[in-house]
Amino acid sequence: MNKLTIITLCLFVLMSCNRKNPRQNVPDSFEIQMDSIFSEFDNLNSPGYAIGISKNGNTIYKNGYGAANLDYNIPIETNSAISIASVSKQFTAACIALLIIEDKITLETIAADYIPELKKYSDTLRIKHLIYNTSGLQDYNKVKRKSGKSWVTFNYFDIEECINTSISEDSLLFKPGEQWNYSNVNFMLLTKIVEKVSGQSFSDFIKTRLFQPLNMNNTLINDDITSIIKNRVTPYNPRNKLYLDAYAEQGFKLKNEGMYIQHSRNSPHYGGSGIVSTIDDLLKWTSNMETKKFGGQKFYDLMHKTMKFKHERNNQAFGLYIGNYRDRKIVAWEGGDYGISSQILRFPDENVSIIVLSNLGSGEASRKANSIADILIEKGVLQ
Repeated sequence: MNKLTIITLCLFVLMSCNRKNPRQNVPDSFEIQMDSIFSEFDNLNSPGYAIGISKNGNTIYKNGYGAANLDYNIPIETNSAISIASVSKQFTAACIALLIIEDKITLETIAADYIPELKKYSDTLRIKHLIYNTSGLQDYNKVKRKSGKSWVTFNYFDIEECINTSISEDSLLFKPGEQWNYSNVNFMLLTKIVEKVSGQSFSDFIKTRLFQPLNMNNTLINDDITSIIKNRVTPYNPRNKLYLDAYAEQGFKLKNEGMYIQHSRNSPHYGGSGIVSTIDDLLKWTSNMETKKFGGQKFYDLMHKTMKFKHERNNQAFGLYIGNYRDRKIVAWEGGDYGISSQILRFPDENVSIIVLSNLGSGEASRKANSIADILIEKGVLQ
């Protein structure tokens, strides 16, 4: 296992100050139970995980398991740079939230005011429909590419091709607001609105307005596949029949030799995904959600704002969904891509956050986060 970084007795006491029944010591079995969850990956012969836990704005646990790169036996650390896949959506939405707070746009703003190509659709298509995945726009990967190639990220494609492919459809799937349909294109279009309103590239805006103020200095938009990213991990998928068949369907015939398939990200699309970050940086994000220092209560409330539509999926917020786990309110969003699995799971009533990143496509980060939550409930960290 990698060198464990865990803030022990002092911070466990500190984080307990606001609890009704504070503990006075570290649960002896906590570290053992965490190791048990990730025991299969406690070596450098497999991809692995980076994990972080925060409470009341303090980091209480962070660690890495497994290999960041199997060619060189490089271990995953909490400063390893990992693609966070669809967890990126909450950061795209956060940029929209900042512009709303500045009264530059509203949720009712007509999307075509900033994206003229959308004028072919109803003027009822508004920013709120993009944020809440109820626009009626088809996701890009549900429409055939003009090149005839598949949408697997081995085959280069960018955000412009994704958007243009989606809006090449003559009509929406449904009238905006009537149904819920998950579409990465919604969040890609939000980045274009940010650019039009701010006059900056989306990459520059999110860097200067979000990442830098939060000191998330190792977090970025991966919009250039040729760029060098310090401490970047390599993504992998299992080399088993399920994945080999899936690759074959995409036109890739791979050898059935070895345990893993290396799957580098060759497509620089962003908005619905595309952010590379570290556990250390994401802990700054979750800690801020617990303390509300950046953006204040107004930013926090907007990020967690839900809206009622005609459909029943009304638990979505700004790149987040609101739900329950073991009778506790949660705010979460998970991500998955070729060779990547990610989850940020927050318990807002108790100011506890769990982050799980994996460079294994079958890593089930959401399931791992739930297992960690079970331990925190057992140990009284989550009441």
